[in-house]
Amino acid sequence: MLKIFRRSNFALVGVKVFGFYVVSMLVIITVMGYLSYDKSADIIESKVGGMALQNVQQMSKRIDAILQGYAERSMLVVGSRDIQKQLARRYANELERIETNNANAAFLANLINARNDIVNIYLLGERGASFRYSPRDSSPVYNPYASDFSNTSWYQRIREADGGLVYFGIGQSMIREEDATPVFSFGRAERDVDTGELVGVLLYEMDAEEITSLLSEIDYDGSGINILIDKDGGIVGDKDGILNAIQFDMPANRSQQGMFSRTVNGEQKLFVYNRMDAADWTLVGMMRGTDLDKEARNIRWYMVTLGVFCLSIGILLAVLIASSVHRPLHRMIRAMRKAKNGDFDARIADKREDEFGYLFLHFNDMVARIKALINELYVQKLLEQELQLKMLGSQINAHFLYNTLDSVHWIARIHKVDDISTMVFGLSKYLRLSLSEGMDEVQIGRIVQLIDSYILIQKIRYRDKFALHLHVDESLADYRVLKSIFQPLVENAIYHGLEKKPGKGRLNVSFLREGECLKFTVVDDGQGMTPEKLAELRRLLRGDADIQGSHFALRNINAQIRIAYGAQYGIEIESSYGQGTSVVLTIPLLADSPAKRTG
Repeated sequence: MLKIFRRSNFALVGVKVFGFYVVSMLVIITVMGYLSYDKSADIIESKVGGMALQNVQQMSKRIDAILQGYAERSMLVVGSRDIQKQLARRYANELERIETNNANAAFLANLINARNDIVNIYLLGERGASFRYSPRDSSPVYNPYASDFSNTSWYQRIREADGGLVYFGIGQSMIREEDATPVFSFGRAERDVDTGELVGVLLYEMDAEEITSLLSEIDYDGSGINILIDKDGGIVGDKDGILNAIQFDMPANRSQQGMFSRTVNGEQKLFVYNRMDAADWTLVGMMRGTDLDKEARNIRWYMVTLGVFCLSIGILLAVLIASSVHRPLHRMIRAMRKAKNGDFDARIADKREDEFGYLFLHFNDMVARIKALINELYVQKLLEQELQLKMLGSQINAHFLYNTLDSVHWIARIHKVDDISTMVFGLSKYLRLSLSEGMDEVQIGRIVQLIDSYILIQKIRYRDKFALHLHVDESLADYRVLKSIFQPLVENAIYHGLEKKPGKGRLNVSFLREGECLKFTVVDDGQGMTPEKLAELRRLLRGDADIQGSHFALRNINAQIRIAYGAQYGIEIESSYGQGTSVVLTIPLLADSPAKRTG
């Protein structure tokens, strides 16, 4: 097999078998490996994404429970008449103001002490009476807070919610901006229960640790984060409490939950999301694609290793297979070279039961038969035939025939036998023109002379049974055409048309020019053809029928024309029974005819 590779001839069958086998193995392994890896990556992504989605759903429920608790605790403050009285500053006297403030301080202190997650409670009145309650201050819980926030965007959002709860998410305090500790903020509008008048807003600032700890519980093997986004796509919460600047687009018309992939900062990431019930928010889990497909990469390297191993095995098998094909072929080629060089005793002794064994057996038989035929025919009969041809060549040649006919012509003239003299003269001229020194093409002028000589002989034979009217366009004389396609059409007109006509007939032969084509027409007023015979003859010319006999010449002429000049040229026939036949031959007038010339 190594001999195959030492030769730089890639046309060898062994090399082709080896190449095709290796390429096929490589393509199959590559396609299967890629499809397996791609399918494995999809399965892993679906599996990991599904697990992450379940975690996000559970986390959403827990955050929903926290927010629901916040909403219930805020309703306790919103429904307090003393809180409303304090914000509206509706006191009958100073004593009532002190008692109301003390009652509210005690109420808020109990509310704050019940849960230690409240950082600040702000009561912001529409009439300038604002208060802050905080368990983190060493001073009493009740503190006046006179700043005006009515023009801020968050204040307007609470107003526009008309008593509904507004969640702002995790961030710095919206009132105490100097405090960098992240808090979870939400608020409600405070209305007078009796009159429905807006008296202020309630703003809660909660310790964000409860929610951030939930967002930190699942970090997807350290490769991802969980974030809260609002209905506008803005981030309102993350595990760090500082709101990571992550830019991505959520799917339009997204469902309650799902997953999708996005490229963020040039890195492919997988997102899972679940809409929350307590707020119009969506909890989004984000994982890095490079960490997500760790298992897929392991599978990829496994598939690459397996593919290299299988390809190595395949190459070894390809070498064996190619060698098994190359060795018998090489053996047969050596034997054929011997036979080519004349050694017909060459034999292939390998006995095989496969196709090569069949070839070897018949090659041996063929060489043996060739040797026998050479001994029998080439040595004996071919030498005898060569001798006969030489004898015939010495006796008969074209000049001998022309000279003989010329002698007969003059003898007939001496004895005044005009018919014999005319026929012999016409035959001699006809033979000279038809042989044309072995050329397949001659000038149209010589074709005209050939037909004229032929008609001269036929008129002597038929005793002026028909009259010839020959018309030739003189501009056609020098164009060369196939010499063998014209005279048979004239002969058919005489034998099949005029010979059977009672009385004298008329034969019109024309060489006409039509554009860049020659129109050779032969028209007789002889017997003509029936419609059935004409249809049969036309099918013959189209090649749709196989008719032997008298019309074989027409089919042969038509085939020669189409081979030499093209399928658009040929013979057309029109005929009426009892009235005659018209045959039109059309060929192109070419400066250099495509027909083969011999000389």
